[in-house]
Amino acid sequence: MLMYRLKNPARNARFLEASDFPEHIKSLVQKEKEQEEEEKRQREIERNTCKLKLFCMHPVKQILMENKLEVHKDKTMKEAVEIAYKIMDLEGVVPLDCCRLVKYDEFHDYLERSYEDEEDRPMGLLLGGIKSSYMFDLLLETKRPDQVFQSYKPGEVMVKVYVVDLKTETIAAPVSVRAYLSQSIQEFKQLISKSIDLPPEHMRIVLERCYNDLRLLSVPNKTLKAEGFFRSNKVFVESSDSTDHQLSFPDSHLWKLLDRHANTIRLYVSLPEHVPGSHASRSTCLKSCGDFCERVKGSSKSVDAILEESTEKLKSLSLQQQEESGNGDSSKSTEGSDFENIDSPLNEADSSGSADNRELENRILPADPENNFPSEERSDSDINNDRSTSSVDSDILSSSHSSDTLCNADNAPIPLANGLDTHSITSSRRSKANEGKKETWDTAEEDSGTDSEYDESGKSRGEAQYMYFKAEMNSGEEGSREGQKCLLVNVDKRITLSAFKQQLEPFVGVSSSQFKVFRVYASNQEFESVRLNETLSSFSDDNKITIRLGRALKKGEYRVKVFQLLVNEAEPCKFLLDAVFAKGMSVRQSKEELIPQLREQCGLELSIDRFRLRKKTWKNPGTVFLDYHMYENEISISSNWEVFLEVLEDCEKMKSMSQLSLLTKRWRPSQLRLDPFQEIVLETNSVLELKEKICELSGIALENLEFAKGRGTFPCDISVLEIHQDLDWNPKVSTLNAWPLYISDDGAVIFYRDKTEELIELTDEQRNELMKKESSRLQKTGHRVTYSPRKEKALKIYLDGASNKDAAQD
Repeated sequence: MLMYRLKNPARNARFLEASDFPEHIKSLVQKEKEQEEEEKRQREIERNTCKLKLFCMHPVKQILMENKLEVHKDKTMKEAVEIAYKIMDLEGVVPLDCCRLVKYDEFHDYLERSYEDEEDRPMGLLLGGIKSSYMFDLLLETKRPDQVFQSYKPGEVMVKVYVVDLKTETIAAPVSVRAYLSQSIQEFKQLISKSIDLPPEHMRIVLERCYNDLRLLSVPNKTLKAEGFFRSNKVFVESSDSTDHQLSFPDSHLWKLLDRHANTIRLYVSLPEHVPGSHASRSTCLKSCGDFCERVKGSSKSVDAILEESTEKLKSLSLQQQEESGNGDSSKSTEGSDFENIDSPLNEADSSGSADNRELENRILPADPENNFPSEERSDSDINNDRSTSSVDSDILSSSHSSDTLCNADNAPIPLANGLDTHSITSSRRSKANEGKKETWDTAEEDSGTDSEYDESGKSRGEAQYMYFKAEMNSGEEGSREGQKCLLVNVDKRITLSAFKQQLEPFVGVSSSQFKVFRVYASNQEFESVRLNETLSSFSDDNKITIRLGRALKKGEYRVKVFQLLVNEAEPCKFLLDAVFAKGMSVRQSKEELIPQLREQCGLELSIDRFRLRKKTWKNPGTVFLDYHMYENEISISSNWEVFLEVLEDCEKMKSMSQLSLLTKRWRPSQLRLDPFQEIVLETNSVLELKEKICELSGIALENLEFAKGRGTFPCDISVLEIHQDLDWNPKVSTLNAWPLYISDDGAVIFYRDKTEELIELTDEQRNELMKKESSRLQKTGHRVTYSPRKEKALKIYLDGASNKDAAQD
């Protein structure tokens, strides 16, 4: 019985029974009891609940859905199906009696068994008891009302069968077939024949064990287990009476089709935004593409014959360029992009590249097809990254249906291996030349400039490459801006960047040398792809690519981002433009090429001796590049490189690498302010020379000068409330490259002051107001104010046996 004790000094302790409690206390006690009982019931339910992953292929959306199924062990299979039906929200989509639960292995995509005639058995028995985790999952399988569920028995293996049609070059959607590992290949053929209604006499079965591992099952008496079948398998079946089965498998049409199918990926390519160009240019391009397709349709040549003809033209063009370069015109580069001279829908149809690359809207003009070599100028300022320049409207190259690179002779669509059909250009040639190579378009890891599209012998690299390419307009791509065109491209991922750019020419509207390819990552970061001889092997389905107008890089060239260094501005780093520097180019040559670009794109009118280039390390200015320095020799250069451009008030003072350029700023404690930056150039790394230069600049007496090195990233901002005591003033060193300065490169920040100038005294109100202003100023630059009006006391540590005198002094 529940009781409590009352203590009273005047009386003996006595006990009250629960009946003496007030009514609200009784209700609280009862509520506590009920909560405890409810928790016990919940724990008991938890201990008897089976928890599994639940999957379901949505019958309408055709996407695999995943959820969590929790069912009590005493619930029957029929009740569990109702729970799963509600969890997957299939009400109104498919009737409940068209659903059932089956044992499923999601990792291998394998249906282990079904539960026929066991709808009334409890789930605890069917699942093998209650476990913390199960080695299998459950799949909510659906069917149409006129279908019958297939029985899945333990010990069977699942085989997804893809039917291949060699005539149309299509591969149908898979059909699931159940088989036993003990069955022979001959028995397996009979099973497939019954399931798919194909004649078994000429049937060829190809097992794909893993990526790019195709095995022809040609031994009739061999079992499926001996051939390497497992829980879930993928086979391709072809049963035509063609002569292709007489060829060896690696040389057959079937192998080429399957090889192409396995390596085809889907990419989203964003084209440059539409900028209205001249009507004549658009009409010319449209006419040229139409004339080209008419000529191809009227030709009896096959696709392979056209490819062979293009290859021969590539060879002759390359040899002709080599002969011309050997006759004395050394100023012209022979390492440039030559794919623009291939007979394509743009340049074969009397619309070759223009002679003047400065105007993108005039790229495609009528020209003599016999002299189809557009001249290129070395000046990058004319054509570098001009996004605002007009281009040929890309939508004139595509109609309301899919637009393709080549049309076949019968004007019939050539379907893709995955079932998509459209006009396409296909050259699936078996080659292992690129195996083992590093295959990536990314230039951030390691880069040696761009690669030529031709090897040393003048042979086209694209000749032995995989040229499957199919593109169609896809205006509904997510993330694309209004008015921006987007292509859905199905392409063999072993194609080179050079050949890929050539196939994109008709859609971009300019030659491959006049646009750039950027790979877009998940964080929307973009990196330019410049290695022309490397492939798309690092890409996967649904990756995104952005095309931008501007001259593509040639071999030995690098894209460089140029920032202006504004030492006395609130934001000292300002982006100006993208430039192109090349190996072997001197700094003075790069400055000469920058001058017209700066004038046209940035409105900066500069002379060559009134600005300098210098190293940029994040936001910090570094080494000053001298005019006679050579890129790649004295100056290391890489892709996506960044440099500072600094405008000079006077002529360049830096003449030698032995000199040192420092940025100095005077601190005036009596006024609580900092003067603007001033540059000093030292001939040595002597501290004495530094002090003498500062004294000469400021008028401070040498014996009264104190200096300190700035901290953090440029411009080394610090609160005026902290600078007077927080910096390491007047370090006891004789050289700048010694501790604690460690100044050995240009761009270091030096603060200096006159030690005779006293620090101004502030009231509490003035100090608080100034601290707010400094906090606001430094927050914009990422610095924090840590000023405290009370100076911390130094910590002293005494060892055993220390003198009492020192302790008494403290």
